[in-house]
Amino acid sequence: MDKDKEKEKEKAAERIRLTKKWKEYKKTDSEELRDELITHYLFVVKQVVRRLASGLPKHVSMEDMYSTGVVGLMKAVDRFDPEMKNKFETYASLLVKGAIIDEMRALDWVPRSVHQKAALVAQAQKELQEELDREPTDDEVAKKLGLSVDSYQSLLTKVRPAILIPLNSTEDSDSENLPVLERIPDHKAKTSFEIADRNEFATLLEEAILELPEKERMVLVLYYYENLMLKEIGEVTGVSESRVSQIHAKAILKLRGRLSSFIKEYANYL
Repeated sequence: MDKDKEKEKEKAAERIRLTKKWKEYKKTDSEELRDELITHYLFVVKQVVRRLASGLPKHVSMEDMYSTGVVGLMKAVDRFDPEMKNKFETYASLLVKGAIIDEMRALDWVPRSVHQKAALVAQAQKELQEELDREPTDDEVAKKLGLSVDSYQSLLTKVRPAILIPLNSTEDSDSENLPVLERIPDHKAKTSFEIADRNEFATLLEEAILELPEKERMVLVLYYYENLMLKEIGEVTGVSESRVSQIHAKAILKLRGRLSSFIKEYANYL
C-alpha cells in the first residue's frame, strides 16, 4: 500500500514538473526545453510504430516509420497548447500516426489495386445496408462481390493496410459517450463554416459507429481508445488475431461507405 502511495506521489510530481516545463517552453521557445520534451515523449512514437507495424507489409521499415514518427512528434510539441484540456499524448499520437501514414502514401506503399478493392467492399456494404435496411451478413456481402465467404474474409485482411487511418473527432465531441473518438482541436478549420462542417462530420461519425454491431464497436474501442494490439484484442474478445483484423477492416469500410459524402473532404480523419 505504501509503495502504491509512493508511486502516485512520484507520478504527481512528474506531472507538475512537466506542466512547468511546458509553460516555460511556450513562454521562452527554448531549444533546450523543446529537446527535453521531445526526448520525454519518444515513447509515444514507439507505441504508435509498434501498433501500426502489426498490420503493415513486411517490407515496410520500422526504422523509417520511427524516424518519420519523430518528425510528427516534433510538430506536436511545437503546436500543442498546454492551456487546452487535451492530453498531449493523445494529440501527439494522432500527429505521429498522420506523419507516418502520409509518408507511406507518398511512397505508394499500398498498391492501387488494394485501395480499389477496399472501395468495392465499402460500396457493396453501403448498397446492401440501404437495400436491406439492416446490417448485411458476410454471406450477403460476399455474394454481392461474387466471392465465397472465405475469399471475402481473406480480402478484408488484405485491404486492412489501406485503411489504417486514425479515428478522431472535434474538441467539442462527447468522448465520454463514445470513447473511441479522441478529442483534439482542429488546427486546419479557419472559418465558422469549416468548423460547422467538421462538427457535422463528427456527429455523423458518432452515429455511424453506434449503429455498428457490438463486436465491431468493441474492436474499434479497444484498438483506437485502449491502444491494444490485434493479438491483445483477440485475447479479450476470444477470437484469433486474423479475425480481429477482418472485423476491424469491415467496421472501417462500413463507416467509409456510410460517410462517403464526407470522405473526400475528411479523408485524413477516417
